[in-house]
Amino acid sequence: MEDPLIALGHAMARFTELTMGAEGDEPVPACADWRVADLVAHLGNVHRWAAATVLSGQRIADEPASRPTEPLEEWYAGIATALLAALQAVDGDEPTPNFAQIDEVAAFWSRRQLHETTIHAVDLAQALGRPEYGWGITDDVAADGVSELLRVFLRRMVARGRPPVVRGPIDLVATDIDRVWTLVPGENPLQPPMIVSSEADAVGVARGTVSELYLALWNRLPSDRLDLTGAAVDFFAGPRVP
Repeated sequence: MEDPLIALGHAMARFTELTMGAEGDEPVPACADWRVADLVAHLGNVHRWAAATVLSGQRIADEPASRPTEPLEEWYAGIATALLAALQAVDGDEPTPNFAQIDEVAAFWSRRQLHETTIHAVDLAQALGRPEYGWGITDDVAADGVSELLRVFLRRMVARGRPPVVRGPIDLVATDIDRVWTLVPGENPLQPPMIVSSEADAVGVARGTVSELYLALWNRLPSDRLDLTGAAVDFFAGPRVP
């Protein structure tokens, strides 16, 4: 994949461009009870949280709760620029905490904000009636996003007491890039599922393009767009992300 900071800049530009066409009160289909202004506020505040964490090197519990000023695109673009500057100012290997408590270096936040922005750009496109679910998502970003979700967010769901349903090895097959992720249960209920590189006898398979897998894992694409068999059906019906 290209430098995550460059990819993040592209995703921020897409989000800003979409925001320019919004009134702010449009419903966001993927986020219950949110309007576009709420979505913009959320992403901007998450960017502020990430920038503060990277620059301070301290664990910051919660994102701020500020509301955007008008016009929305200028408020968001200013915060996005500040986040990019913060990430560029810190070496990617510098120890930096994060909510997952894995990969605790500054580079974690470049990757996390890339996928946060990419997914919310899809949310914004859907809110504005643009039906192309994979709008602006390259195969490399989608593949990295699948890996990040499986490593970071399944762990987070276990920590929150809502473990994903992985009853045995599940293969996630990207039909367009010849890539497979094999997910196996943790060694006990308190451990998250793991990605393994060794061959395992799958009890479930999910097949789709890499962008379809990425968006379905994030609940931005109906899981019936995938070809699901066996234990993969229960996995996609259960909790995967907050």
